[in-house]
Amino acid sequence: MESSINAEFQAYVKGILEKQKGKRVYKFNYQGKSYWLKQPERLSGVWLLLKPHPKKSFENELMTLLDLFKQGVPVPKVVYHEKDFFVLEDVGMSISQWVDNPNSSEEQKFSILSDASQALIGLHKKGLVHGRPAIRDIVWNNSKVIFLDFESRSKSQNKDWLIVRDMLFFFDSLCHKKTISDELIKEIALYYQTHCASRNWEIMQNYLSRFRWVYYLLLPLKPVAKKDLISIYRLFTLLYRKEK
Repeated sequence: MESSINAEFQAYVKGILEKQKGKRVYKFNYQGKSYWLKQPERLSGVWLLLKPHPKKSFENELMTLLDLFKQGVPVPKVVYHEKDFFVLEDVGMSISQWVDNPNSSEEQKFSILSDASQALIGLHKKGLVHGRPAIRDIVWNNSKVIFLDFESRSKSQNKDWLIVRDMLFFFDSLCHKKTISDELIKEIALYYQTHCASRNWEIMQNYLSRFRWVYYLLLPLKPVAKKDLISIYRLFTLLYRKEK
């Protein structure tokens, strides 16, 4: 725990805990700075079956954040933690919020998304994976990129697949956004391909090639497709390079 986190701050957090007992995420301000208080999920109904160990998941998330921060990975700093909660520094707006901002120009969006691409490529070069690097879980602040909500606990031991899965999650999240043009996605794809390990890009292309039949199977549904399906159409159309 940091020396700057004094007894007054701890007491302030404990007061919030009493009022926000069981609330998964809560944002608060203290002495002009913003923080996020996180607690284990309180589940009911079907979620008890889908997520049977919320406290264990919470402990894993905390340990992952502390470990990654020590390794120099760009994640939010845990400034205070105990058994049933932890407090993170607020690190700014997500990339999803940036691209949805009507004041963000195409040039700024390219700059933000290329910074995010470099950060994800850097993560993979360290031998690490995120698990779900959607742009809603990536923060951009004056060229600095911070990753949120790591889900790197995967049963798969295939590192190639885990890296490609990260890449597909990242680009799929771009394809979900109406505020990101097809042309910009193509530019970011070219930027990513130019800067990442060529092996990773090739494996991703091979994966898209193997499953291109899904794209053609679903194509007739395009006129009535919902958001998730439309993002798949865009992903295949904009990223997949057909063999000539």
